[in-house]
Amino acid sequence: MMTQKEKDDFAEANKTIHPVETQWHYPTMTKYGYIADTQQGIGFVRTYDYHHPTSGHSMSVTTGYSADYFRDDHNPMTGLGFWGDLEPHLKKITGTTLSK
Repeated sequence: MMTQKEKDDFAEANKTIHPVETQWHYPTMTKYGYIADTQQGIGFVRTYDYHHPTSGHSMSVTTGYSADYFRDDHNPMTGLGFWGDLEPHLKKITGTTLSK
């Protein structure tokens, strides 16, 4: 059982702000032309929404404590995956093989 101080410390830590630019998915999403609609997330688990300005395609990425996965809003049956699946999925749906 948590003490009151532990509960307070936990609640305070869950208020941490995470700018989208500091998240693992940001470099990959922007590399493929996506723009972040969510500029910051708060807490242990947060979701960031993205859209592509020319195709209108949208995706969301959830990250944090035991949560590093994406959801393709336009391909709900096949557009789900974990962090390692993100770039292969983007390559597939954009038909490109961009490299850094």
